[in-house]
Amino acid sequence: MPVVTAPLKKFARQEDGVMAMEMAFALLFLTVLILGTFEVPRFLLLGQKMERAASSMSDLVAQIDPADGNVQAKINDLLEAANGLMAPYDLGVGGRVIISSIANPTGDQETIVWQQQSPSGIAATSKIGAQGAAPALPGSMVVREGENIIVAEIVFTYEPLFASLIYDTRTLYSRAFTRPRFSNLTNPPS
Repeated sequence: MPVVTAPLKKFARQEDGVMAMEMAFALLFLTVLILGTFEVPRFLLLGQKMERAASSMSDLVAQIDPADGNVQAKINDLLEAANGLMAPYDLGVGGRVIISSIANPTGDQETIVWQQQSPSGIAATSKIGAQGAAPALPGSMVVREGENIIVAEIVFTYEPLFASLIYDTRTLYSRAFTRPRFSNLTNPPS
């Protein structure tokens, strides 16, 4: 039996390569730490930009006065401006903005009276619903008779720079609700 344990004891006392092993473990830890300090703030920044852009878009559309005319051109300009709100993330490549107008003209049921989407970006559908359908509103939100709500939704595909070491590619979503300022925006933009 002493013949078998002698090589094991000799192996356990070996210190050759210990420094290389310790350095490999340290480099692995430091690499993950450095990538995390870059990727995590980038992911959080994108989430904040999406929330601000959705809120700004719903607010700016709600400020359009139909009496001034040319509502469609104003909405088109705002959809183009959304890309600036999301900079440096490109909505035209990795995202989409969807604007919906929800009304309850008779008091019977809320309806999505019109929808507009940004001209380019990823294929996305509204989580609120399709034009002409009853909207999927959150919790206790109700649109009373004669009222109108503007909803801005932003969908963006997040692709991490360092493959899937920290995060995987995922689709992020943000939305905001605002009531029109001047008069209801229930007529389809023209």
